[in-house]
Amino acid sequence: MSGTKSPHGGLTRRSFLKTTAAVAGATALAGGTTLTALAESYEPGQKETGEEQIFCGVCRGNCSGTCKLNLHVVDGKIVKTSKRKFNSFPDGSVDRICLRGLSQVYNIYGPNRVQYPMRRVGERGAGEWERISWDDAVSEIAERWQEIREKYGDQAIAYTRGSGNLGTVSGVASPMFNVFFNKINSTQIKIARDQANTRGINRVMGNLGDWVLNDPSDFKNAKTLFVWGANITDAQLHDWHFVAEAQESGTRLVVIDPIMTQLAAKADMWIPVKPATDAALALSMMYVMIEEDAVNKPFMKAHTCAPFLVREDTGEFLRMSDLGVEPKTIEVARTQVSQASSANKGAAVGQSATVTKTVDPPAALDSNGEVVAVDDASDPQLSGTYDFGGVRCRTAFDLLKDDVMDYSPEKASEICDVPAETITELAHIALDGPCIHRLGWGSNSYTNGVHAAHANATMAALTGQIGYSGAGTGVGDFKACWGINAVVKGMTAAKYPMISALFLPEIMRTGKYKGQDYPIKSLYIYAGNPVSNQVNTHEYLDDIVGNLDFLVVADYAFTDTTKYADIVLPASHWFEQEDVVAISATQCFIHSEKAIEPLYESKPDIEILRLFAEKMGHPDLITYTDDEYMKMVIDTASLGALGITYDAIKENEDMYWYPKKPWIPWENAEFRTDSGRMEFYVEKPTVQFDMGQDFDVEREHLPRYFNPTEAYEGSPAWDKYKLILLSERPRFRVHSMWADNAYLRELDPEPTIKINPHDAEARGISDGDYVEVYNDRGHCVAKAVFNNGIRPGCMVYPKSWQSYQHKAGCWSELLTSEYDPVGVNESYFDNLVEVRVWNEG
Repeated sequence: MSGTKSPHGGLTRRSFLKTTAAVAGATALAGGTTLTALAESYEPGQKETGEEQIFCGVCRGNCSGTCKLNLHVVDGKIVKTSKRKFNSFPDGSVDRICLRGLSQVYNIYGPNRVQYPMRRVGERGAGEWERISWDDAVSEIAERWQEIREKYGDQAIAYTRGSGNLGTVSGVASPMFNVFFNKINSTQIKIARDQANTRGINRVMGNLGDWVLNDPSDFKNAKTLFVWGANITDAQLHDWHFVAEAQESGTRLVVIDPIMTQLAAKADMWIPVKPATDAALALSMMYVMIEEDAVNKPFMKAHTCAPFLVREDTGEFLRMSDLGVEPKTIEVARTQVSQASSANKGAAVGQSATVTKTVDPPAALDSNGEVVAVDDASDPQLSGTYDFGGVRCRTAFDLLKDDVMDYSPEKASEICDVPAETITELAHIALDGPCIHRLGWGSNSYTNGVHAAHANATMAALTGQIGYSGAGTGVGDFKACWGINAVVKGMTAAKYPMISALFLPEIMRTGKYKGQDYPIKSLYIYAGNPVSNQVNTHEYLDDIVGNLDFLVVADYAFTDTTKYADIVLPASHWFEQEDVVAISATQCFIHSEKAIEPLYESKPDIEILRLFAEKMGHPDLITYTDDEYMKMVIDTASLGALGITYDAIKENEDMYWYPKKPWIPWENAEFRTDSGRMEFYVEKPTVQFDMGQDFDVEREHLPRYFNPTEAYEGSPAWDKYKLILLSERPRFRVHSMWADNAYLRELDPEPTIKINPHDAEARGISDGDYVEVYNDRGHCVAKAVFNNGIRPGCMVYPKSWQSYQHKAGCWSELLTSEYDPVGVNESYFDNLVEVRVWNEG
């Protein structure tokens, strides 16, 4: 295939059908019908016929829905998909299928499939390839990797992923990648997105997973549902019906978002907060609660760090050992609940065990003025001081009040552009529980995002509205299973530290990590498209790709990233392999059957790893069957106690992984901090990933408001750029997945940028003009769409178009790679831009 290019450009549904008429699956789907007609013709519970088989499949785009699908197979071809029932939910509450699920057949049979291994023959990025055999491809990869290891060291081979396959054996939850890459001592590069919320919440409550909130079926039990920066109707449309049902049951919906999203339009109350100021709003709501003496004092005394005494000299808790009481060593039984992605750390999770714990209780003032262990106090005081050998100690609550009292509604109104009386009203609503606060990806996407989540978690500590039906604060998108084994036979510990993708540009520029030589010369990318999805495209291409000697990408479709690979490997589609999905908004393990044989020369990821292991001199490394590995992962004592085994999952198709439902995290005020309480005062702040970066320890003790890096009036870039660039997660794509699906392009044909007419007219832009959005990092051309729901001073783009789909540039070119040193999270919204009518020259 020398000299040929990947199939992009000018593709239409009609031309696709014409060129693929011989493919039974695609032809059957087309049939002269429209996507709407297909949706109307699909009925749940369709029966197999003599000519048609129906398999159980799982849609795995990381919208988190993981919807079960019927995969209709005729003559070995998937001809359509339809909705399939969840056995764990007899009420049908999670039975669903969206347009993406309905159009899956195109992703399988469309012209964008990577069909066979290919070697680059032109310049990187030109998309020019020659076809090679699997043996040639794997042999070349093994030879190049061995040469690089011998010249630069084992760490010079790195691997990373996206979120394009949620499988347990051949997906992002799979330990198998660590089995192979740990064996050759490679460096793991971890994606750095959607983690600021997690960091802010978990440092207050402890780690119960990355994205934790009450099951959405519990929304209806809340008096008020607050949604902070999440457009659930589009981004997590599988959860929208839970919101609608809650409203029908009398739950008030309050949406806090700079943009009038579809969800905001449905809300009982829409709060158009200024971008990146959510923390200031939450702090001001706490001001009202404290000023009116309306906080939940019994809860604060019993279940939070509020009465802990804090030493002024160290900023740490005064502990009983400081007062001469010896710490105790005790044995505790504790089930470690962890995100499936924690498997990347190479440690077993989910196994109940007795562990040794040293207990050195924090000290508190009792009502009689004595200082005692907080749990021994008859009435621990929320306010007060204590002199410890000349060191002043104050309660954590008093320290919090010092900060919160700077944010009166009048002062906060100047920051977040919400009227003072509205802030007071929001505080009263939040006190009148039970309330659920669902945090989205909006405030998460600035360099102050950790503190926005920290502030929300602290507000839950003041109200006590957490851990029971209708009450909670957290991120309600993905939920990852607990109880699985992250270690399987053959796995060894990682020799080198996991490195954030945001550190990689500097490492590649300097060849150093934490001051030491650390060259990385090869990168293996699977189930991901970082060229499209990671911030600052030019930096990624120039500093990362440009400094690689060898780039290998495995994917089932051509993407912006495959275009730059030296070798591209064809990975199987989800429905061409058997697996168990263990990351799901349904909180279910779901068995996904193999419906058809892998198309063309594609192979499942685990089979690719087996080939690598053999060629790299480790033929006995990955020798068990896929079924045997899934048993190793799932068949644990903790899951077995609930009747969950791999064989049971296969038999039942889906199994709910919690003992009861709806799942309510933090029940009985059982938190996973060292003290077992909500620690809104962070005693010893740490960073998410350590590259030796400096951070302000004092700032990180408590929730604060501070400006983001760029997206605010008066920032260093403000003189040149006056518009904040925001993105939205559209219903037609999940990140860059489905970007090439021609059926969905009928409904969503080209990149657009939503702009307030006032901002557009001031720049001579008319509705429908092609415009160039630009800043110092790059540019992007899209069609301007006037929208009065866009806050003046902001623009919003539906994200994750591929670069070839733009007339010029791409959205990720514009995005900053600056990051909060504590959260180390991509700041997708922390950007200033300008816009002008596009001059095609």
